[in-house]
Amino acid sequence: MSNDEDTEKKNLETLRQKIQSSKIAYERSASEAFGDVDNTVFEWSAVSAAKPKPGVRRVEDKLYKPLSKIEFSGKKLEDGNFAGENLENANFSCADLSGTDLSGANLRGVDFSGSNLSDANLSGADLTGAVLSGAVLKNTNFTGANLSGIKFEDIDIEGAILLDIKIDDWALEDFQTLIEFLAKYYPHKLNLTLLNLTLLDLSRIDLSKVDLRGVDFTGCNLTGVDLWGLDLSQCIITPEQIAQALGRVPTPAEMKMLLAPKNKAKRKGWNIDFEDFFNNRKEFGVIDTTKMKGTKISDMMKMGQKLMQKMGYGQAPEPTDAEIVAEIQKEKADKEKSHNAELREVIEARKREALEQMKQEKEKKKEYVPEPSREEKKVEKEVQPREKEVKEKKKVRIKGQEFDAATIGRIKSSMGNTRS
Repeated sequence: MSNDEDTEKKNLETLRQKIQSSKIAYERSASEAFGDVDNTVFEWSAVSAAKPKPGVRRVEDKLYKPLSKIEFSGKKLEDGNFAGENLENANFSCADLSGTDLSGANLRGVDFSGSNLSDANLSGADLTGAVLSGAVLKNTNFTGANLSGIKFEDIDIEGAILLDIKIDDWALEDFQTLIEFLAKYYPHKLNLTLLNLTLLDLSRIDLSKVDLRGVDFTGCNLTGVDLWGLDLSQCIITPEQIAQALGRVPTPAEMKMLLAPKNKAKRKGWNIDFEDFFNNRKEFGVIDTTKMKGTKISDMMKMGQKLMQKMGYGQAPEPTDAEIVAEIQKEKADKEKSHNAELREVIEARKREALEQMKQEKEKKKEYVPEPSREEKKVEKEVQPREKEVKEKKKVRIKGQEFDAATIGRIKSSMGNTRS
């Protein structure tokens, strides 16, 4: 046996002894703290907490606690293998995890802020509540990962695979905002074939600058999406979805136009490709004018304008990061103003409705005169003859003598006859 093999064997034996001593010390401290537990078998690993095997009676939950917080801040861990490990609440901030296998790992509450996760495999991992602010996620595989509670701010997801992901409403709104931002300002970083489009509101995303080659729209709601001008020739899209986007059934001519490739073919008629000449800085050749039937000044002007556009003249320069930030702030301010204006209009409309309702109720009260009920009419009929009887029976005293109303009436009539 060579010296190198001897040394390697000794190092391996030393490592095993350290692991065994750590295991024995951990089990001893656990039994002293909580008492002996029968029929309980513990597993030990460098990063996982001791836990009972499945199907075996376990200690109270307070015994199954993770070890002290794992600190990997700023470490170089590229191409590492942490598949299936329990790394809950670990600190990987500013660490280099490029190419690392974290598939199926418990990454709940892990701090990945500022870390490099390019080409890392996080498929099936649980990242609930993890911090990814400022992380580089270029070509990172998140297939089937749980991204609930994630804040998608200052994240570079160019080429990241986000298929079959699990996400809550709070994280989904952030994800939607990020996709809208990338589609508008950095469309070259957005690959829709790697995203779960059924989660997104496609009507809010500007698809005019995004490459749609190979995009699968199966199961997507396209209501409100403007399809005109989009190159759908290489997309997977159904006629029903096109009708859903248009709000009506398209005609055969419209369907043909929508599904036709939008790249225009080069016009024939020139014996030299001026665009190729200017773009690639080729040497100037000879124009064969013998085969040219004639050239109009207007055609020359159009060709010159087209060449100038190809070369970048007369086009607005690409916006800087500062201009993009200013544009975003302006959009937010405009959105808040429009929201406040709409809110004021709603409040005013409700006030008008309330005043109108009060006015109508007052008018109804004035117009409404309640009719007497049957019982009230009956009482009134009974009261009238009684009053008449009372009047008839009423007596008047004159010079110490009482006379009823009938007698007084007769006296008055006789006096009148006498005068006449």
